[in-house]
Amino acid sequence: MDTLKYFLAGFVALFVGCSSNSQVAGNSAETGSPELAGILMLDGGKPAAHARVQCVPGDYNILAASNAEQTLPSAFETETDENGNYEFDTIPSGSFSLEAFHQESGQMLLLQNLNAEEDEPLAVNDTLRNSGTVKLLVSGAFRENQSGEAIVIGTTIRRSVSVQSGKIVVDSLPADTFELIVYMDGMSPFGFKDVFVKPEETTVWGDSVTYTLKAPLALPEEIDSLGTVVSDFPLAIRLTDKEITFDSAEVVNGRWEAVRISQDGKRSKKLPITQTYFDASAKETVFWVSVDSLNVSDSLELHFDNTMNPAYAKDVFPTNRSYSLVWHFDSGLAPVDDGAEKGYFEGLPTGAVAADGVVGRGVELDEGDVIVVENSSAADSSRKVNLNYDGSEYFCFSVWVKLESLESEQTIFKKSKEYALRYVPEKGFVVDLWVPDSSSDSVKYAWSSGTSGIKAGEWVYVAFSRHTISQSNFYVNDRKIETEPEQIAWTGVRKLVDFEVGGFTGTIDELMLGSCYRDDDWTRLTYLNQRPENYWPVVMGR
Repeated sequence: MDTLKYFLAGFVALFVGCSSNSQVAGNSAETGSPELAGILMLDGGKPAAHARVQCVPGDYNILAASNAEQTLPSAFETETDENGNYEFDTIPSGSFSLEAFHQESGQMLLLQNLNAEEDEPLAVNDTLRNSGTVKLLVSGAFRENQSGEAIVIGTTIRRSVSVQSGKIVVDSLPADTFELIVYMDGMSPFGFKDVFVKPEETTVWGDSVTYTLKAPLALPEEIDSLGTVVSDFPLAIRLTDKEITFDSAEVVNGRWEAVRISQDGKRSKKLPITQTYFDASAKETVFWVSVDSLNVSDSLELHFDNTMNPAYAKDVFPTNRSYSLVWHFDSGLAPVDDGAEKGYFEGLPTGAVAADGVVGRGVELDEGDVIVVENSSAADSSRKVNLNYDGSEYFCFSVWVKLESLESEQTIFKKSKEYALRYVPEKGFVVDLWVPDSSSDSVKYAWSSGTSGIKAGEWVYVAFSRHTISQSNFYVNDRKIETEPEQIAWTGVRKLVDFEVGGFTGTIDELMLGSCYRDDDWTRLTYLNQRPENYWPVVMGR
């Protein structure tokens, strides 16, 4: 904004007199000189030709004016000529504001707290600018899309506003600093002081809130080294009030970004990051970051800025990295959201209820409850991903399970005559894969985990990957199951059915299905990252 310049003006021009009013000051009729004059330009350097210009008394209230209780005298309104010149023979007594609007360009001007002395003409030259948008931080008491109005006393500014993503959005404001009074539906008016509007920019009013957090990726003590390079690895990052000030307006309404930093200080490109869980009462939030390569001597840096718009990536669980279905259960159960990049496979629950999970929220089921993925029986070529398994492809899953009882056989999930995860009292967790063979009887392969490490009422991590029948990984928690599968002949017609979770009493969380092979390092690190205690990596607070 240009600095205001006040100076005595000597203009050689023809001046047109305006009618007098009890609010006007000066003696233009006696002197023949205008009380206020100047030249207005556009920010591109051209004259602001035919712009509307107004002198507005400092006590002017546009809400009252709209009710015909107060009007702006015609003497306080004019228009610039072809060269951007304007003039007023009469201006308000006391403090006033000068407003200008150029309709063709949409550029505006607002100059507040101007004063004119008796018999001393005032000249103001300035430049109109593009308007700005202000987003005012508000508390959780404001509902999404709630509407209202915002005004500036002493101006003709009156804007419709609405609550969007936790902010009151006020559009098309002139570049200046002023106080906004906001009237929201069903609420008493409230003010925001010293709102600074920049031209052509979206700003957030309020104290700037930033965090820079660090999460060293050094391996947990129980792992000495990695045998392979782990890439495109999704890390769950939990933040509590130990790391951030847990205020919803700060944490939700802003942008989180993540980068990997090597030991020599080199920074990676920005990594995909998404927030899946936020609980204000529990003071916990969960982010997932896709680390392009997990070099455990590096660190992960998280940065938050509440003046930036939220932006969350969809490719933390990319389909081209064989993520077919990802259920976090953090967004509720109506339906269960699919967090994989394409999001093809939402779950429709019957009887299931939300519960505390391992990472954020989970889902609790009784024996008769199910969650079904409709239309998952067909192989849709347009999707380029499906939940079917024909016996020849790669296959993998991971899930956290908490069974209330270990006394009876229970099914965790299944896709009949394709694959299933069961619990059998004397065998532990059992993974079934059906492999059809057109030349002979088909075979079902069943891998059993044994009962070690499985306790009723406690979370258990179960993960399985199949490359070939002879090359498969099976884990319960961080224990690799070294066993050969049982081979069981079966006959009959193989019918594709929909995938469903259910047939047990307990809780599950973080269910993932894919069409790839996950090695030992990947599987163990997933367990260490997601386990409900001894979090890894540990985030260093502010």
